[in-house]
Amino acid sequence: MVKKIKKRKLNEEEREELVAEGELPKKSIRKSEDRQLAWTVAIIVAVFIVSLGIYYWVNATKSFEFGGVEWIYEEDADYYHGRFDALLGQGYVYNIYLRNDPRINDVPTEGVFNKFKYGVVISTSPAFDVCRGDASRVMRDLGAFMREGFGSGPLESGSTNEEVANSSGRRFATCDNIDDRTVIVIDRGDNSVVQDSENPNCYVISVGDCNDASSVEKFMLKVISDFGAS
Repeated sequence: MVKKIKKRKLNEEEREELVAEGELPKKSIRKSEDRQLAWTVAIIVAVFIVSLGIYYWVNATKSFEFGGVEWIYEEDADYYHGRFDALLGQGYVYNIYLRNDPRINDVPTEGVFNKFKYGVVISTSPAFDVCRGDASRVMRDLGAFMREGFGSGPLESGSTNEEVANSSGRRFATCDNIDDRTVIVIDRGDNSVVQDSENPNCYVISVGDCNDASSVEKFMLKVISDFGAS
């Protein structure tokens, strides 16, 4: 059986002798070292807490609710990604991707965007037809939004100019001559989105810059907001 050796406490004379020989640090030095260790631990804990707070704050600023939709800013792709239940209750969640922050999209609108008929004609003016860039690209997003996110039914391509429509095989479509479909007219002009006063199933989206998708995106945002609230 191994005998347990009891540790003997040093008396003051023995302690002073060890200190003199350099084998035991002075009490004041030990206290200083203890304080330094405590400060080091405190600083490490503080840095950790601050870093954790910054992490959660940054992530909180990337996700937000707007217009009845949960959004997240996807920094790597520079998109605002929203998800919402398809508006006509098709039973699935639709993903929408915007170039512009929906919270600060200040394109002016007129009307309540909740009047739609089955089938949509997206009709562009000759002035818009020459556009390239974001405004032109977002037309694909608009078509997908109306067909899948809204559930509008079949889409047709149209022109606001009858001659252009005939020569390009598109439907001649304006707010004045189509009343059996929803009509979305895309034209050049000061940024705005307006519901036609005579034909509430027709919406005119004016685009000021071919590289600016904000007017088309504002139409989609207002449809989500107004139709969801109706």
